[in-house]
Amino acid sequence: MNELLLRLKNHPVITIELIVASFFVNFLGLASSLYIIQLLNRYVSHGVDATLYTLTIGVCIAILLEFGFRRARSSLATYLGAKRNYELMIGTFGILTNGKMKFLDRIPQRLRQEIVKGTNTVEDAYKSSNIAAIFDLPFAFIFIAVLTWLSSTLSIITLIFMLLIFILGIISRQVVKKNLNKVTEASVKGNGLFSTANQSLDTVRLFDNNQFMLNEWGKNCNEFLDKRAAVSEQQDLIQSITRSAQSLMSVAIYAAGAVLTVNGDITVGSLIGANILAMRALGPISRFTYLGEAFTMAEQALERIKQFGQIETERQGGIALKSYQGRIQFKDVAFTHQGMSHPLFESLDLEILPGAVLVVTGENGTGKTTLCRLIAGLLEPDRGQILADGVDLRQLSPAWWRLQLTYMPQDVQFLPASIRENLLAAVSYFNAKRADVDFNAVKASVDKVSDNKIENSNLSESEEHAVVNLNKIIKDAGLINFIDQSQQGLDTQIINNGANLSTGHRKRLVLARALAVGGRLVLFDEPTEGLDRQGCNTIYSLLVELSKKGHTMIIFTQDSNIIRGATRILDLNSKPVPKIVISDPKTLESKSNG
Repeated sequence: MNELLLRLKNHPVITIELIVASFFVNFLGLASSLYIIQLLNRYVSHGVDATLYTLTIGVCIAILLEFGFRRARSSLATYLGAKRNYELMIGTFGILTNGKMKFLDRIPQRLRQEIVKGTNTVEDAYKSSNIAAIFDLPFAFIFIAVLTWLSSTLSIITLIFMLLIFILGIISRQVVKKNLNKVTEASVKGNGLFSTANQSLDTVRLFDNNQFMLNEWGKNCNEFLDKRAAVSEQQDLIQSITRSAQSLMSVAIYAAGAVLTVNGDITVGSLIGANILAMRALGPISRFTYLGEAFTMAEQALERIKQFGQIETERQGGIALKSYQGRIQFKDVAFTHQGMSHPLFESLDLEILPGAVLVVTGENGTGKTTLCRLIAGLLEPDRGQILADGVDLRQLSPAWWRLQLTYMPQDVQFLPASIRENLLAAVSYFNAKRADVDFNAVKASVDKVSDNKIENSNLSESEEHAVVNLNKIIKDAGLINFIDQSQQGLDTQIINNGANLSTGHRKRLVLARALAVGGRLVLFDEPTEGLDRQGCNTIYSLLVELSKKGHTMIIFTQDSNIIRGATRILDLNSKPVPKIVISDPKTLESKSNG
């Protein structure tokens, strides 16, 4: 319940208003019980119609007022949780998008998904109806107070049953909690299986993995359903006991009340009214026991979110150099993946001057992609420094540093949007910092790729330059034929991280996105992997062009054509200290013309 206390603490005025509204809801709830008592004791006994009219009008007014206060309380309870729910959702997603990769890489993807989804579990547990039920708990004693005025004996009976059901609710939460942990574990595993099957439909069929996946899914379903059934059975047992307790309390109230009525201590009307009061007093306690599972699941989700929230995020500030010349230097750099007994590489000392070309080679698993991510600032070295123009990357602003990169990763990933939006996201985010450009206007103008003049005379000179620049990027990346031949062109939606595109087109799109940023330091991780001869020639030509423009280039590849064009080669096959090879400088022009 710490989460509820936090929400109340953050909104003290709303909390007071909720208390006041709950008081009136429960106070006005007395009307129906008192109506029955007065109706039986006064109207039935004396038959005065005026009494009937007065009592009926009065109770109707009370019911309408109670309805009004309930609606007001519901709105207040919704407002109480709205900001907190938003903070949890944005904060958790913010950790996912801004957390340091060193820590995020240690959490399985399916578990990260479950953590983010946990915010919905919290929101559902602390919805307005559940908060209202909690606020009703202390006001149950309003009904006990009136019941005591009618008969202390009946009041004591009601209190005993209330205490028993409350204890039952506490015990049930502890019992259910153990099984809910197992339900969550099975759910996380099931999400992983579903994600694998959903993203690898071809693989599942072509390699006859469907039976294997079905078997694994069946095991997981059995485990999940068994644990879920255990939780449901416990919840059903608690609800059955609660209902039986309510019935037993009613029997006890009527039995004791009958004796009191015969003895002349209370009237028949008071007896019937007392039973209604007892049920109203017991109601909030019963509802609270039903909420046990929801609050337990919310507590588990909050615990995971809390741990997730402790992940260190990338700094938002930092040094932003006036200009970047293109020099990169490694000083005693070492890196070890978690769980590895030996470093991936260590004692890496290397200086790359502006305009130089370094090729990093190595077999799979030797650390090419890891080193690329270190240079991009996605990871930090365990030891040593990586310097850009003499400044440690850890001191630089991450946003500024990534402006200096033309980064083409090996792992192809896209936004779930159109090709146009993927490219303009890079252009607008990075190039907007270089020129005052209205990219909404640009976005509306880039309808097709061509070398024709811009026909929209409403665009400013800088906006026209951005459109032409985007057209050139698509052409340089070798995407122009694909865009022209596609039915939707730039509006082609990228589905399932580009599963609807060929490997070559995905690589070209990644290349276009890299060129859209246009940083001085070129980082290409396996740029020709998966490309045909024409695609490879496109890469070779671009490398030659970028080299002539003075870009510093670090290319992670095993492509012999690219390796022959390097001035220096860093061999990651040499362990643990990478070997630096000085090669004869050669140009890629012959390859690009071939």
